[in-house]
Amino acid sequence: MPRFLRYLKTQIIIAILLLTGLFAASALYSMQVIDRLQSDQALQQLASRLQFHQQHLTLAAMQYDENAPRDYPAYFRDLRLYFQDLKHTREALNGLIDAFARNDFTQVLEIAPDQGMLPSLPSPSQDVARQLAQTWQAFSRKLDERIGENLEEPRLEWAAEWITAQNSSLEPAVADLLSSLEKEVERRTERAQLLNRSLLIIAVLLAVGIMFWFYLRVLRPMSTTVQGFSKVANGEFSYRVPEMRDDEFGWMVGAFNRLSNRLETVHSLLTRLEQGGDLESTLHTLSETLPTLMPVDWIGVLVVGADGRIHLEKALSDGQVDPVGQQSYVTDHTLLEECLETRLPLHIPDVTEMGRLSENYLFLRRLEERGRRDAIFLPIGNGTKLQGVMVFASRYPNSYRTEHLELLQNIGMLLGVSLGRTVVLAESSRLASIGQFASGIAHEIRNPLATISMALEHIRDRVELTPGAGKRVTLASEEVNRLERLLADILLYAKPLTLERQAISPCRLLQEVLQGVDDRAKFQVEIAPCPATMIDPDRIRQVLINLLRNAEQASPSEAAISVLCRPVDVNWIEIQIENGGEAIPARILDRIFEPFVTSKSNGTGLGLPIVHRIVEAHGGDVLITSTNEAGTRATLRLPVEPASSAGYQTR
Repeated sequence: MPRFLRYLKTQIIIAILLLTGLFAASALYSMQVIDRLQSDQALQQLASRLQFHQQHLTLAAMQYDENAPRDYPAYFRDLRLYFQDLKHTREALNGLIDAFARNDFTQVLEIAPDQGMLPSLPSPSQDVARQLAQTWQAFSRKLDERIGENLEEPRLEWAAEWITAQNSSLEPAVADLLSSLEKEVERRTERAQLLNRSLLIIAVLLAVGIMFWFYLRVLRPMSTTVQGFSKVANGEFSYRVPEMRDDEFGWMVGAFNRLSNRLETVHSLLTRLEQGGDLESTLHTLSETLPTLMPVDWIGVLVVGADGRIHLEKALSDGQVDPVGQQSYVTDHTLLEECLETRLPLHIPDVTEMGRLSENYLFLRRLEERGRRDAIFLPIGNGTKLQGVMVFASRYPNSYRTEHLELLQNIGMLLGVSLGRTVVLAESSRLASIGQFASGIAHEIRNPLATISMALEHIRDRVELTPGAGKRVTLASEEVNRLERLLADILLYAKPLTLERQAISPCRLLQEVLQGVDDRAKFQVEIAPCPATMIDPDRIRQVLINLLRNAEQASPSEAAISVLCRPVDVNWIEIQIENGGEAIPARILDRIFEPFVTSKSNGTGLGLPIVHRIVEAHGGDVLITSTNEAGTRATLRLPVEPASSAGYQTR
């Protein structure tokens, strides 16, 4: 079978053409039958007129013969009546018999040749018509002989006798013509009925065949496909529709099966990602699953660090750990930065060519060294915070087609969130381990630091030192104090947080803290009356001191610091501390509440994480915004929680 005949659209067109052709043929044949019936009716009418004139000729002759005139007056009367009627009847018979003999009825019917179908005698009737014409010609010659040559006084009595005597030869010839026509009309009618029945049977059989074909080729595959769609829509992603044939439905079934396979793969992938695990096991899951959806032979995860650089944490090549070692890259003016900013998958169809465009594209050149030529960058993270970039790469340039990019576009957010959660859990686990280790080390270091501090105090008080030595002792004491503050922050951040809540107004607590500030005039304070709420005053006092100290240290000496405390509707109390100065870099602002992230040269990077932890424990939130134009603003929001509803006693 030619390939084009396999297409459903071709088969449907053929079926429609067959039905249309059959309908057109039936219509044309019916019109022809109608025309033929009209023609036959006209012929029968002409034959009936012929028989009528023949019978009239005979009856008039018999009447004249029986009542022949006995005198001249009667003869001349019959000459005017009978002879004129005889001539008229003979003319009519001549015209009709001649028309039948020549098979040309335009004159007797008085119609033009272009006015529909002209009557035409069937072949058998034409022979009968010619025999009738011969009989009539012989009859007319003998009749003329009987009438005589003198038409002024024709021999009417002889003519009447001849007509009566010879009627037996003319009447059967006319009857034969009429009978022949009737038989031919009957035969044509039977043939038309037979053909009409045949066409009807063919039309019914064709319609039944088309319906059966439509059921087999369209309805049944459609029902099977709809059932498959229903099963997949209900979550049965492993269902596959049997591929039946090579046509549009077969292609649709193939596309559906590929879709369900992708859905099953994505569902399995997301399920395994949701089950958790470390970063390496997550990459192994991706390495095992994604190749069924897209060409992937290298997968890597780059995580944004506290220093603003992006670090290659782990990579797999052909399903095995790629020993690339520790690699760190600056994101400024790179495609990695573009991916993080746009939060959309980024396709690099030719890593080699793209890597030569800028000296900043160091990571692309590292991919090229690993033998990869095509790559996709996928941002990973959840919410508004991105943890890094997931990289999919292939050995061959232009491996990723539009369908692969659309697939990643559709599942990119799910993958990004899942991987981001994995990175966060891994980072949290690492930080927890670091915290436990740091807490233990801090306890071990505090006692030696106390001894060193006491020794330095003893030297400074009891020993007479040179200016240089005294300066060194003072510097050492300051460093000891800084280490003690660092250890205190580490212990505070690492140990479990418990709250001793009391009903107190945060605005009143802010006033108390501001009274202990050294440079009180630098602060522009606006405090509105605030209701009391259930908070731990010592913890909130620590939060306020930290935020005020940060604002004071970051603000230029001549600039004022704005402090605002007010209720926000009936559910929240808001405290804003705003200072001028240089803005916090964006790479640090995004990670401002992470441990050890700081823009200060001598900062511990634990102050704001401790603030964030305390505020969250109170059910509130803290937001840091910073621009060069407006400066830096810290917004602290605490929920209003009356003592009665919280189950606490006011103290």
